[in-house]
Amino acid sequence: MPVKMEHRTLEDKILLTITATATLVLSPFLIMSVMAGDIAHIAVDSTAVGGFFAVFLGVWFTSNVHLFSGIFALLAQVTILIGIHIKGMALIYWLFPIIIASFYLLPTALACIFNFILISVGCFLISDQFDTFTFPRLLAAFIVTNIFALIFSVFMQNKNRQLLEKDKTNQHHNTILELIASSSNLANIFSAIVDAIEDEFPNVRCSILLVDKSRQGLELGAAPNLPEAYHRAIEALEVTPNAGYAVATGTRVIIDDLAAHSDWPELQNVAKSAQLVSCWSEPILGNQGNILGSFDIFYRKRVSPKPTEFKLIEQFVNLARIAIERDKTDRLIWQQANYDHLTGLPNRNLLHEHLAHAVQAAKRDEKQLAIAMLDLDKFKYVNDTFGHNAGDKVLIECSQRIQETVRETDIAARLGGDEFIIVLLGTQSAEIDSVANKLLNALAQPYAIQGESAYCTASIGIAFYPSDAATIDSLLKCADQAMYQAKLEGRNSAYYFADQPQAQAT
Repeated sequence: MPVKMEHRTLEDKILLTITATATLVLSPFLIMSVMAGDIAHIAVDSTAVGGFFAVFLGVWFTSNVHLFSGIFALLAQVTILIGIHIKGMALIYWLFPIIIASFYLLPTALACIFNFILISVGCFLISDQFDTFTFPRLLAAFIVTNIFALIFSVFMQNKNRQLLEKDKTNQHHNTILELIASSSNLANIFSAIVDAIEDEFPNVRCSILLVDKSRQGLELGAAPNLPEAYHRAIEALEVTPNAGYAVATGTRVIIDDLAAHSDWPELQNVAKSAQLVSCWSEPILGNQGNILGSFDIFYRKRVSPKPTEFKLIEQFVNLARIAIERDKTDRLIWQQANYDHLTGLPNRNLLHEHLAHAVQAAKRDEKQLAIAMLDLDKFKYVNDTFGHNAGDKVLIECSQRIQETVRETDIAARLGGDEFIIVLLGTQSAEIDSVANKLLNALAQPYAIQGESAYCTASIGIAFYPSDAATIDSLLKCADQAMYQAKLEGRNSAYYFADQPQAQAT
């Protein structure tokens, strides 16, 4: 079944157009030859028309462009030689377009060979029909045309190769940029970058290293085709000023012979076992000039990178920088959206997310869940007496005391102002009492402010899921009511929602 035109390649369409045009143009000549009864013309024209139409049908039904391009070129050359043999010098000038077309239809080497045969046979057939002045000039014109067509063909092939390589590089860039734009995790982005580099440079192995949070060690960003021993060796490297690699120096490092490079002793055995000879390390620098990591490209033979390679890798380094900076920005935005900037505790937004998961787990496991709402007593007095900076210090220390008091499984959050929430997971009533008393005792301790002692006790309201409320909003409301009841009862105490007078329950 023939392929639809919209699904055909450009080469398909060009060859179909050429063969169809040649068939249509030559068909009237065949008709005139038949009407004139010229046997010689009929033989030549029918061979041409029939051959070109056969090529058209072959391409139409098979889309095998390479095969039928060769057949078309050979058929054109044979047909014109037959025509010259029969009709003489009148058809010799058709050699010019056929010589040029051969370089498009055939591989360059075959086109040169076939054109040499075409020119030789064609000129031999009409050598006695030209004078000694015209014949050598005609032969020279064929040869010059063949040389120019050859040069142009090689030039276009190189251009096409460069365009294909550029297109491949652009595809890699677009894929990586799409991953960055969609906030894909760094591991996926780094793997795509490494795959792109190893596709651009065959027979190399690449890794991306990152400076860790301590700024003293390294983390492996990606190295999918390097041995596990390399991964372990990276963990042993230290980022020190005298280390001879890009992550430490912030400059490009080229190592011709890894085996003889004393600054990388940890990698020498790895390089030897993996047959890695040379290395090129390119730093990844942030917008502020800070060192984020490096690209390390390993070669299996002793080579030095070319300027074109430097330029290409710099593009991928820039993509890695964008990905790292974007990841940092995303993390910062998420941190600011979900954590209290003063105390570092989860804020109201993240608290609701934690509570939703906790309620689902409690419902699934048929366990109770308790939340404690905590409000500092006399916090306004501290703010008014010592100032807001002192109040911030109290809030920070209060959050630290809360985190030191609650269990690892519990969740502490700041709602705002001097209000905090503690989510107590999978607890019994006796455990709740113990945690509440510990919180009261910890928060009743004085705060050292400007050389003086300030006291901010706490009032705590406690509500249970599902006995007090079945939804998060209702649960928070119940805890809030219990907390205010604790204040009414004299402050510095914990109060359960279930212990409130019936008239206040909701």
